Amino acid sequence: MKKKYLRICIVIVIAILAVIFTEFDAFLYKDPIIKVENIKTLEKSKNTDQYKNTDTQVTQRVTGRFLNTAKRGQKISLKNTYYRSQLTDQKYRVGQQVMLTKTGKHYSINDVKRDTVLVFTIGLVMVLLFCMQFSRGKLLTSVLLNLVVYYGFMKMLINTHNSILLLMTVITALLISGIALIVILGPTSDALMAYSSTVISTTVSILLSVLLLNLSNNSGVHMELTDFGLQPYFSVFISQVIFSVLGVILDETMDISSSLIEMKKEISDVSEKTLFKSGINIGRELIGPLINILLFIVIAEHLNVVLLYLSNGNSINYTFEMTLSLGLAQLLISGIGIVLTVPITSFIASKVITRRTV
Repeated sequence: MKKKYLRICIVIVIAILAVIFTEFDAFLYKDPIIKVENIKTLEKSKNTDQYKNTDTQVTQRVTGRFLNTAKRGQKISLKNTYYRSQLTDQKYRVGQQVMLTKTGKHYSINDVKRDTVLVFTIGLVMVLLFCMQFSRGKLLTSVLLNLVVYYGFMKMLINTHNSILLLMTVITALLISGIALIVILGPTSDALMAYSSTVISTTVSILLSVLLLNLSNNSGVHMELTDFGLQPYFSVFISQVIFSVLGVILDETMDISSSLIEMKKEISDVSEKTLFKSGINIGRELIGPLINILLFIVIAEHLNVVLLYLSNGNSINYTFEMTLSLGLAQLLISGIGIVLTVPITSFIASKVITRRTV
């Protein structure tokens, strides 16, 4: 117990030191950085559009002191104009560290220096992981390896100009799910069992959903409304669906498989039929929460766009069709995958687990 608290204290100290360091690490940056010492509002003007949406434009004078470069210690005064909504700009406050851009002899405000906030957030997560006694090493290893795979995925897409997007998505999905399971469960039969269930469930749900979309001629699903109109529309949409479905199915598969494995440990002579029924019962309890979680994610992701459409006089039906059609289509496909995962995982797990000795 003492060792546990000692480790937590060490992590807390390291996190605090890292946060303090990033607060004073301006010397590591090539871009000029100032610390804001004074803010003065110079002008305010209210603007109203044809739909009676109002916003206020504010011009402020930002005075700060250089923290790096040859001008370190010198003062500078700059103008910053922003809207109260801060959609594409932002308001600066005293105490913030702000990065500047130099053009010729003139400086302009670029953005806020955020490394301190980032390190604080990472430190907080690490402290919580140590407090809850999660397997930190496996978690971090799987995340880092999958980030490397995802980086390779992005580089490949850039080099091929998205020409093999769907193929690369499938390969990447197979790799990241395999890496996550192998790192967390190890190269065991449990990992193979969960991997098989995940791949089969994801494949069946995607193929079935594509079939339904083709039969309905994509009725009500506007794939051309993908962010920034990125082409090819179908490949981009299906790629998004694959990653979203994969994540939730992987989670569901792990829950059902691990529960049945523990059941086998408790009851060594449990029958295959009993395990299958237990898996179905466990899956039934997971379906509702998982679908609701995905629904909340869809609503949260598109809330700003929905409000934008509604505030500009569009009808509810038109707004939902233009903003939520793709999200709801992804939700329905994910729902199909979530439901199919229950019998598929229960069947595979019951077959594998009953043939092992405890």
